[in-house]
Amino acid sequence: MSIVVIGSGIAGLSAAVSAAEELGESSGTSVILVERADEHEAGGNTRWTSAYLRLDDVYDPGENFVSDVVGFSGGKTPAAYVHELVERVPETMDWIQSHGARFRKLATYFINSNRPRLQPVGGGEGLLNVLRPAAERLGVQFRYRTTAQRLVTDDQGRVTGLVVTGDDGEQTIDADALIIASGGFEGDQRHLAEELTGGEVERLVPIAPGVRFNKGEGVRMALDVGAKRGGQWDCFHAEPVDPRSSDPEALVMVFPYGILVNNRGERFLDEGRGTVDETYESTARAVWAQPDGVAYFITDESFKEVTDRARGILTSAKPITAGSVEELARSLDVPAGTLATTIADFNAAVTDAPFDWRTPDGKRTEGIEPPKSNWAVPVERGPFLAYPVSCAIVFTFGGLETNVSGEVLDADDEPIPGLYAAGECTGIYHGKYPGGTSVLRGMVFGRVAGRHAAARTADR
Repeated sequence: MSIVVIGSGIAGLSAAVSAAEELGESSGTSVILVERADEHEAGGNTRWTSAYLRLDDVYDPGENFVSDVVGFSGGKTPAAYVHELVERVPETMDWIQSHGARFRKLATYFINSNRPRLQPVGGGEGLLNVLRPAAERLGVQFRYRTTAQRLVTDDQGRVTGLVVTGDDGEQTIDADALIIASGGFEGDQRHLAEELTGGEVERLVPIAPGVRFNKGEGVRMALDVGAKRGGQWDCFHAEPVDPRSSDPEALVMVFPYGILVNNRGERFLDEGRGTVDETYESTARAVWAQPDGVAYFITDESFKEVTDRARGILTSAKPITAGSVEELARSLDVPAGTLATTIADFNAAVTDAPFDWRTPDGKRTEGIEPPKSNWAVPVERGPFLAYPVSCAIVFTFGGLETNVSGEVLDADDEPIPGLYAAGECTGIYHGKYPGGTSVLRGMVFGRVAGRHAAARTADR
């Protein structure tokens, strides 16, 4: 007898560890974890993320958690799923701390939002570094360099195995229960091109090296046996990054404190329409829609007044600097005349009001399109500086529909026997990502899926 888990990110390791704990040493059931990456590259997106959690404290999601998450989706995210997530936060946090994880409140890179987030010490990799040894101690069998290909089912539609390919060719692993935790399809450009709208997928920047391992096989193999789609399939979690940088999460989160222009030298959105945490994702997607999928954040000496600016710039690449607008245009390879006109028109439209970088200050433009609603300061005091900005893809919103037990549902909302899923391969998001929920739900529902799969196997 065996339980098979696909993927070794936070959802997969949470599932494997909790299943092994639930079964105990004398159960006679093995837990097998299948991972396409080498051991030193394993962990998917979790390995690279800061892993901020949308928690007010270790055991406290905050009173608005459910309404915020459901509201971000326009009511499309299942409320029952979010309620279950909140309900299970305390026990899950107890569990992960019992394995050695520690947490701290930390200011984020959203420099004009005062809401701190909880972060595991060591980020996402810190969580993996406590769960992986726990899995090994519990006897979980890791099969690295092994790619899941398709599910095996019996005549009643129950999942009974998994076909994989690896160094030894194609094999079938028998399974009494199977848990998909292999992320979305953000690493498969062909599939992205079929599903996403808004820009050219070739222009998307992977947020971290782990993206390339998430090619969507787990999602597709479940769909092939009748699983129901969940989440918004033509959308994804986006972040604005510096395309010059090889750093994971090379974020440029300071775009409200200057202007954004495309490669024609034209502004294309209201850079100050809200705080960074409210607008960074829509800003990244707007950049993706521009010619060549690139924009430039441009500012001047006034940027020094943003005293916490370094916290919002995670790229190690230096800004492009110039003594004049004409010189800057040459450095950016944008039309000098158009850029000069764009900056002059913007400067003329700035109203006279106090500037406060910490909060929406109402310092706006008048008589210009697009407007700027806050933090509108003339760009006129050299030296000028600029950062290129591109849209990074973090994970896809489209995935599998599950119930609160982690069971994968079919088109009639009935569980597919023996099949579970957790993490970013499950689709709950629509329109806008509620920050700090992905790692959290992967941990919570990975554990839920593992425990339910183990209980089902024991009953059988």
